[in-house]
Amino acid sequence: MRILCMLCGALTLSAAALADEGRYQALPLAGATGGQGGGRAFILDTREGHVWIWSENEPIATPDGSRRYGAGFIYQGRLRPGAQPGEWVDGATR
Repeated sequence: MRILCMLCGALTLSAAALADEGRYQALPLAGATGGQGGGRAFILDTREGHVWIWSENEPIATPDGSRRYGAGFIYQGRLRPGAQPGEWVDGATR
């Protein structure tokens, strides 16, 4: 019985992962050549509209208060869909 439950759980998780395929889209940003501290990407959640910027060389605060550079995500907010192509969507409106 225990193995059957584990198998059902694994199949459910696999189906959920396949349903989300293509949900997140990433586009390289200008100057994102990678290598020596230049990699950046725009990441969009196509289902919920959340947007992040991923940066290869982002300043990060450490627990002791000092700073170091490393990879990090910066949340930009949530987009809302427009009613028609070419519509201006004001960022202040929710």
